[in-house]
Formats: sequence, structure tokens, C-alpha cells
Amino acid sequence: MEYITIVSDTYEKALEEARRRYGDALRVHSRREYTVGGGLFTRKRRKCEITCYLSNARAEEKEKRPSVTSQDLAEFEKEAQTPDPSSLTEAERLDTGQPARQLESRKRVDEILDLNGIGMKLRERIVDGFEPGDDLELALSDRIISSIAIDHENQAHPRKYQIFLGPTGSGKTTTLAKIASLYKTVGKDVGIICLDSYRVGAYDQVKAFADAFSIPSILVEDEDAVILAKDSLRDKDLVLVDTMGLSPNDIPLNLKLRGLLSLFEEQDTSYLLTCPATMKTQDMLKQWRHYTQFVKVTSLIVTKLDESQSIGSFLTFAYEVGLPVAFCTNGQGVPDDLKKASTLVLMEYLDGFDMEIRPIIGQLT
Repeated sequence: MEYITIVSDTYEKALEEARRRYGDALRVHSRREYTVGGGLFTRKRRKCEITCYLSNARAEEKEKRPSVTSQDLAEFEKEAQTPDPSSLTEAERLDTGQPARQLESRKRVDEILDLNGIGMKLRERIVDGFEPGDDLELALSDRIISSIAIDHENQAHPRKYQIFLGPTGSGKTTTLAKIASLYKTVGKDVGIICLDSYRVGAYDQVKAFADAFSIPSILVEDEDAVILAKDSLRDKDLVLVDTMGLSPNDIPLNLKLRGLLSLFEEQDTSYLLTCPATMKTQDMLKQWRHYTQFVKVTSLIVTKLDESQSIGSFLTFAYEVGLPVAFCTNGQGVPDDLKKASTLVLMEYLDGFDMEIRPIIGQLT
């Protein structure tokens, strides 16, 4: 008895192909389903292999059908014997015919993502279906940056009240001063309100910046003072609001800040969360979860880029929470060390690429 092996995507398709070739004389002896593929740049594909034989009772029909050559059978059997990659060791995968170039690309992608501290959902998004083409590094950098939204709307048309949030030491006050001077330079009439009456010297720092740029600033300690400060600055185009750093365990201070922020109308207010590039992704997420209990964070500012090797942890966080990036800071200089966020600016702080990104940026700007 002669056995024939046929492979297709499904059992139904394999059976249809078998009957097309050999007619009703065909009988199915066994079937086997398995998967092939499933590397970094390829998806798993399901396959079905059926083994058939020709019924002796209809043997005369065999003569009327196209004969199967030994080459056909060898091709079918070769595909049918392809193992499921999930069952193989790494060394065995190297022998399955996966192109060496693809394996090398996978290794390089993993190296760059690890070096930049990119993980969680952002890493999944980057590697899913990624096909680098001829220039892996350029394609990978584009894949990373295109995953992050930029808050162009708030940069160009900021709401009247810009409230700066973030943990102590995240650079809120310095960043506020930089942004105040930036908007004053482009012709906006700017004022500053400081809600931080708790940290020693907090308002002194704000006032020093404000005086240097001839910007009015007001320190408030309670809700009545917030109302008076808003009234005093009602004619300003833009009012920047500094806040105290919060510990989730400091219940009285949290309640205090909630009460003060409730006096700013939602439609006129943006909440910007400052995140040091030196902070771990999980710590950024902890801060974001805390603040979103009582306000709606609208955009992000990444600070202290000059103190970090890479921006990857911040990008992972930004993608995880789905918020756009408004500004970046990379030093203490006011206003020089402030940049409006853009894809080109973010590219500057990706590490591990052999290509020189900064000259590319220079050509595009």
C-alpha cells in the first residue's frame, strides 16, 4: 500500500488538496497539527499534515490521476517534519534554517533595548512585527520614537494655568522658571503662583527666578489666598503654578494640595508631571498613580537628562500611561537648558546606537 503525505494550513485545506490530486480513492490514515516560525520578526503559523493511502478497490482511478513524483513527496515530507520551534533549545533553533542575519538582528535589537532600559508594553510594541530592513538602527530608533506622543498643542497654545506636579527633587521649580522665561521671550504676559509654603526656601527660589525675568510671583498658603492670587493675575496670558512635593503617607499635606488645586477651573488648567530621567519606570508609575487620584495629568516633562545615561525608562513610562511629552530639561541653566519635546530631541538621548544621531539632527533642524 502506498502512503502519501500532504501539508496545508488546515485539515480541511489538506484534505481538499488530497482529493483534488487523487480523487475519491484516497483514504486518510492519520493527521498531525503543529506550528512553524515564531522568531522575533516572524509570527507562528499553524500547519496540518495528513497521511493518506489509495484504496485498492479504486486502484484503477489512480491511473487516471497525475502521479506523484519522488520530488513531490520529498518536499511534502520535509515540511511535515519541521518541528515546533517552542520545543527547541536555542542551539537547536540555529539549525532550523532561520537566517543568520535574522538572529543577529534579534540580538542587536535586544542589546539596544536593554541598554536603554526599555521594557513593559513599549518593548512589546517595538518588537512585534518589527522588520528592520537594510538599516536596523535607523528603523529601530524610528520605531521607538514613533511610539511616544508629543504635546504640540500645549506647547503652542497653553491653557492659562499650568500646574507643575512631581516628587521633591524632580526639578519642578527650575523647570517652571525655564518655561516662564521661554513664554515671556515669545511675548506672553506671564505670572507665577507658588503653593509650596512648606519646604524651606522654596518660594525664595521661585521669587529669585521671577525677579530676574521681571515676572510677578505670589506665595499662597490657603484657599482664600489662591482666589486672591488668581484675581491679581487675571489679566495674565499664562500663570505657572509651583506645588510642593508629596509623599503618599503625608495625608494632611495631600489633603491640603487637593483643596488648593480644586480652585483652578479644569477647562483652563493643564497638569504637567515632572519626571527625572534618573528615576526608575516603576517609581514614575507610583507617582503618576498617586497624583491621578485627585487630578487629571495632561502631559509629561522629563528632567535631568544630563544626569542620566538614557531616556529609556522615561519613554517606557510615557508609553505605559499614554501621555504626551511637553518639555525636556538637561541642566540647571535658565532658560538655556530647556527644550520643547520633539522626536528629534528625544532621539538625542537614545543610547547604544553606532550611528551618530546628533549630526543627523543637525541636518534636519
